Amino acid sequence: MAQTIPTTCHTTRIRLLPRMLALCAGLAFAGAAFAQGANLVTKRIDVRQRSELTGQHVAWAKSAYERGAVPAGTQLQALQLTLKRSPERQQAFDQYLLEQQDPASPNYHRWLRPSEIGERFGASQADIEAISAWLRSQGLRVDGVTNSRMMIRFSGSAAAVGKAFGTQLHWYRIGNTEKRMAPASQPQIPSALADAVDGVVGLSTMRFTPLHRQQLDEQALGAKASPAMSNCVGNVCSHYVSPGDFDKIYGLTRARSQGMNGSGQTIAILGRARVHEGDIQAFGERTNVTMKNPVVVIPPDGTDPGPPATTCSETGTPSCDEPSDLVKDQGEATLDVTRAGSVAPGADLKLIVSAKTGDTDGLILSLIHSIDADPIEASIISISFGSCEGDNSQAAATGLDQAFAQAAMQGQSVFVSSGDAGAADCASYFTEPEPGLSRSINIFCASGHVTCVGGTIFGLGTDTNEYWTPGNTLGFVSAKGYVPEGAWNEPIDNESKYQVAATGGGVSSYLRRPAWQQAPGVPAGTQGRYVPDVSFGASIKNGYFGCMAASQASCIPGADNKFRFIRWGGTSASAPSMAGVAALINQKAQGTQGNINPRLYAIGAGQNNVYHDVTVESSGVTDCTVGTASICNNSLPSATALSGGLQGYAVGPGYDLVTGLGSLDASNLLDTWSVSGNRFPLTGTWANPATDSQGFVMEISPNLLGASRGNLFAGWFTYDGVGVQRWYTIQGEVGNSNVASMSIYQTLGGRFDSSQATSTQAVGEAVITFGDCSHAALEYAFDDGRTGTIPLQRLLSDVNCATPQTAPGAYARSGAWADLSNSGQGAVFDFNPPLGVMFGAWYTFAPNGTSGSGANGQHWFTMQASITPGASVYNNITIYDSSGGVFDQPATTQTVTVGNAKLSFSSCTAAKLDYQFTSGSFAGHSGTLDLSRLTPAPAGCTN
Repeated sequence: MAQTIPTTCHTTRIRLLPRMLALCAGLAFAGAAFAQGANLVTKRIDVRQRSELTGQHVAWAKSAYERGAVPAGTQLQALQLTLKRSPERQQAFDQYLLEQQDPASPNYHRWLRPSEIGERFGASQADIEAISAWLRSQGLRVDGVTNSRMMIRFSGSAAAVGKAFGTQLHWYRIGNTEKRMAPASQPQIPSALADAVDGVVGLSTMRFTPLHRQQLDEQALGAKASPAMSNCVGNVCSHYVSPGDFDKIYGLTRARSQGMNGSGQTIAILGRARVHEGDIQAFGERTNVTMKNPVVVIPPDGTDPGPPATTCSETGTPSCDEPSDLVKDQGEATLDVTRAGSVAPGADLKLIVSAKTGDTDGLILSLIHSIDADPIEASIISISFGSCEGDNSQAAATGLDQAFAQAAMQGQSVFVSSGDAGAADCASYFTEPEPGLSRSINIFCASGHVTCVGGTIFGLGTDTNEYWTPGNTLGFVSAKGYVPEGAWNEPIDNESKYQVAATGGGVSSYLRRPAWQQAPGVPAGTQGRYVPDVSFGASIKNGYFGCMAASQASCIPGADNKFRFIRWGGTSASAPSMAGVAALINQKAQGTQGNINPRLYAIGAGQNNVYHDVTVESSGVTDCTVGTASICNNSLPSATALSGGLQGYAVGPGYDLVTGLGSLDASNLLDTWSVSGNRFPLTGTWANPATDSQGFVMEISPNLLGASRGNLFAGWFTYDGVGVQRWYTIQGEVGNSNVASMSIYQTLGGRFDSSQATSTQAVGEAVITFGDCSHAALEYAFDDGRTGTIPLQRLLSDVNCATPQTAPGAYARSGAWADLSNSGQGAVFDFNPPLGVMFGAWYTFAPNGTSGSGANGQHWFTMQASITPGASVYNNITIYDSSGGVFDQPATTQTVTVGNAKLSFSSCTAAKLDYQFTSGSFAGHSGTLDLSRLTPAPAGCTN
């Protein structure tokens, strides 16, 4: 075996690596084959034969609210016709999404560009041309086709649109002031297009509301104000949350010490207004946060909202107390930028904004651009706006889900606020509850391809010195650590009136529960998508510190050394906070993650230290009743009492429909998320179960090359293309990432149990990616042209990989061993105490091997035995010989017993292997190998 341990192990007298090769940028792409793009428009288009587009109806388009037809000449812009895939392409699309999140798949984290998705999974060019020709024939203008080839943008007059879709567009009055557009009847399209067109977006008005609330406060500039950053009435104080407080409460302090700040990542924040850079600068100065100003991006088909406001008027309308919608949107953007930027101050921020274009909400245009621009603007998207499912159509939910699925396939992680109206998302936020409300969720959250982020509030009785210091440190930090939480629900406002103000949560009426949404507490059955997924603080009482001059809160000290600031609340704060955490995940994992939900729930399904479970007990409520609005639920009050309003859901152990899996300890999440390759517990036997009798036995020596620089050494037992044994060794540096580059070596010219000289040379390159403690993928590229990806699974159970401390018991004997008197040969052992099994691979040569034998002179055996706790001698080890395999391919192999062995350990670094071959080509050979461990003994080895 090629004993090529690096120079830092010179005391073991082992030959040094001849070279460490850089990763080849041209590794073969292991993507799935293109799905067949069959044309779905196969008949001549006859406008007289029509079919209804189902799922287009909106509940508010009732005759009682109808206010007449939209004038015929009204120009409608930014309309979108959403398309269907052929069944074959849809199946291939769904399968590829699954493979992208499967560490054992060759397509794991192989993200696609929007145009690649269009080429591989989009509508056929013939279908797009046929549908576009029909639109033009109806007097409509085709404005473009998305890169994904799943949406055609068009525009035209209300009369032409109505005629094309066999309906008439009418205005409807919603409430006292709002006017919305919708078709008076179900839209229709020519029947020849029915198999190719999924729906049309823009015929019904979609309105999105920012999900935040703000209050104006005042604070002294220095750290002497007591209690710190607080609003006190008598002895009862409400503590505000600064960025430093957030770090302490949600476990980011340790991650900060490790350099986790989102460096190298980009977060896109979607909105409808710019921010005032002076507000961002003042925020940083007051909170001791150095974050980046956002780069403003206006979508090509969007409308520039204009410059940000910097002042407000105390009289008239709009005013400081009654700001315009644009200033409210600016407040949302300011909150989102400062939350994401303070959690990930090293990340680049892009503020993608558009004002309303025609009757299309600018947020929709920002969303489409953030997903379909090629190349994409950012790998992380934060959305703090909402519109309830009940106010929108099934087609709208399906179209958004399709867009978010595209984002997931591109490696984008999308975070959405769950809503501020409790279980009744259609209610007006921060207003008096109306009678007759029904349950609904934020339509953005209905998609399983987004992470829906809810809100919490600090539990009753937590505004004490147990959790907060009496004074501030730099940046107005006063939190001591985690503060127990309940559900964010503030049913009474500052004027003692009942209000709608609670974290959104519930069940989608339009989209089904994803298969991965399983964890303790997740309701059984096949209901719709459950939301939220996770939560962060969202209360106004314990609101987030912010600065906004246009709201009289510039954070600039006056002559009295005091300054005014904003206290932000609402789930608007939750989504950008989670987007910031995602930037830290990407930074540590050194790559984008796409839809993080499957991993979040996989973590939540087992014992973990990642989630702060929000329960009735943690809320501090002693008489929790789900029908009475309180911080143990997301129920709403009535207009006159805490009870009598819409009943929501209660918090509880595990997952609940109020706070999801709970809030996060971010450092523990980072530790759990990315399996560092620099850890001994990854040592063991790994193989692709689909390929018989071949695999890897590897050893990881943490920090062997220096701090956070470990070494991975593995023996690879396999075959050539016609069933003859071959073996290689792979070796390279592993760091805190889960991805490492390796060199592949081949050793030739040896003779079994002999000092005959061997030669070792690099023959290829590899990249190993650990998905978790039991799954990995190895990409290889040999100099002879062989390339591929091997999905690997750990064959023996994980010992202590999830929380590595020391190597327990016999597991510490696992690793690479060799008789140093033999040239270029040895064994790698895998001891597994939980299973009571030892497995080993012995890499050697033919008994009659010569210097000119070449690869045909190689030979390998496997060994296996039962082990007992505390033993240092292992008798009755069976030696096996295998044949008939094909390199990296399934094949029928034969494995036979050819001998036995005894393994005796005298210390953690010395052992003897007594062997005897009784059959096969090695029959009659027996002897003893004096084995030495090729690397230092792992921590915890006691014998």
